[in-house]
Amino acid sequence: MICQPLFRCAALFAIALTLIAQASADDDIRDLKLKEWQPRSMLVTKATVVETPRFPVIDIHNHLGGGKETLTAQRVARYLDEMNAAGVKTVVNLDGGWGDRLQETIAALDEAHPGRFATFALVNFDGIDDDDWSQREAQRLEESFKQGGRGLKIDKRLGLIWRYKSGKLMPVDDPKLDPVWAMCAKHHRPVVIHVSDPAAFFTPLDRFNERWHELNEHPNWLFFGEKFPPQQEILDQLHRVIARHPETTFVNTHFGNNAEDLGAVGEQLDKYPNMLVDFDARISELGRKPYSARKFFIKYQDRILFGTDTTPRREAFRIYYRFLETDDEYFDCAASHHLQGFWMIYGIFLPDDVLEKIYFRNAERILAQASDGRKPVVSSDANDSATSPAELIVAQTPDFEVTGDGTNKAWVKAQWQSLPRRDRDGKPTGDGLPYDSRIKLLYSSTGLYTLFDATDKTLTTTGRADNENLWEEDVFEIFLWTDEKLPIYFEYEISPMNNELPILVPNFGGKFLGWLPWHYDGGRKTRKATAARGGKKEPRAAVTGWSAEVFIPYELLNPLQNVPPQPGTQWRANFYRVDYDEGKSTRWTWAPVGGSFHEYQKFGRLRFE
Repeated sequence: MICQPLFRCAALFAIALTLIAQASADDDIRDLKLKEWQPRSMLVTKATVVETPRFPVIDIHNHLGGGKETLTAQRVARYLDEMNAAGVKTVVNLDGGWGDRLQETIAALDEAHPGRFATFALVNFDGIDDDDWSQREAQRLEESFKQGGRGLKIDKRLGLIWRYKSGKLMPVDDPKLDPVWAMCAKHHRPVVIHVSDPAAFFTPLDRFNERWHELNEHPNWLFFGEKFPPQQEILDQLHRVIARHPETTFVNTHFGNNAEDLGAVGEQLDKYPNMLVDFDARISELGRKPYSARKFFIKYQDRILFGTDTTPRREAFRIYYRFLETDDEYFDCAASHHLQGFWMIYGIFLPDDVLEKIYFRNAERILAQASDGRKPVVSSDANDSATSPAELIVAQTPDFEVTGDGTNKAWVKAQWQSLPRRDRDGKPTGDGLPYDSRIKLLYSSTGLYTLFDATDKTLTTTGRADNENLWEEDVFEIFLWTDEKLPIYFEYEISPMNNELPILVPNFGGKFLGWLPWHYDGGRKTRKATAARGGKKEPRAAVTGWSAEVFIPYELLNPLQNVPPQPGTQWRANFYRVDYDEGKSTRWTWAPVGGSFHEYQKFGRLRFE
């Protein structure tokens, strides 16, 4: 009777050993599945957070949905919040459709928020066997353009999915589409066209496929097999269309629909002057070959458009900025769209003149052609506010310390507003010093915060003291006209050396006289700081730029009316910069005025959030 418990113990012990052995086998790292592998890099590298872009952004490729049921006021407000946080001026919505849906979409976006959205139309591929399909869709498209459609979007189903009743695929270069392309040329509307897909999607799904994990998750993305033409055949069809319609502007999505082969894309750009590319959802490809990508962006800087293919999300935009503006190494770009490979990417640190074109100038150029006498999607000088040429919504903030370089996290709430360069008559000009100037604003319960930032080569200043004629040397200026009923405003100037000139200006019929503040101390005194980049902060120093941060307390503005501002309050204002490098002066102005900075009736407008 004693051996029975012993037998049971031995049996239980044997079972336990078996389970342990089985668990060990199951946990063998040699059997790790590829989809479960999540390596953590041991590299120690620089990580730059680019909250807002160097210049305003036009996103030429986005999908916001269409129709009034989708585009509710709440949804559109959410889009705008994300755009504002990321410094995005305009988003092109490619989901407009046609007819009532298009009209509802334009009403919810373009008309409700002028300058912030541009809606593209679609054509209906149903009934392609009908003899009158070509003419019917060309006429439908013309009506869409008259409704306000800013362009045409074609998606990858052309060449891959749309079929005739016989089962034959409708090719991209089908002659039935010629009237559609011609209609776009007639109305100067660009065609944003997506054909084919990443090269790996046209290869077998085997151990050699570099997008194996994506295609396993989305098997319907695989276009390999007898049902589908090879990728190159589809691309050739597109290029034949571009050649056949030289008056039509084609924006080939996803970096020419061939981001893996920059040489081939460059050949097509060289061959077809009516072709441009955007790089939406392809920085995963471009960022793993940063040397050749950077050379390509610089060489074709007039032919590349910014796009994301990702519903507005600030963190997604910021990954694109990091790719374009920094030299960061080996970072994850999945937040920009989704994980598209097991590799990391590198930044290509583009120069400012290239960034300006890619962020908005190139898109501005093709969208301006589609105005048809309407208000342009963006102003003729897109270096203006992200809301309107002379209007800025000022966000609230708790008080914080100024440092001169804008590094305080509070500035994340504000978006950059570029100051256009203007001649002495106040007109936009391409002459003068080729520097950039921009501002940010915030307000608290106690005062107004302003951040200036500029590129520069020399701090052209002698280091003049406070209250001297600072405007005769490098300077930033703030003008605040708080009450339009009275011709009195506040003027503030700050030099690179952190010297200031605060004055109150009565202006009667163009005759103005500045008065210095009385008892300028305590709670009435500004807080200010400046910083130089690329050199010392001293007179005549060689630099790459400088910045200034200024806090103007409401106590100093008490002689004016409509102070302090409340949520919904509006002030008139203007912001200026003057630089004197190379013995000549160049001016930058937020709201355009004439020959005098004191034309206060032309000031822009601040709206306090």
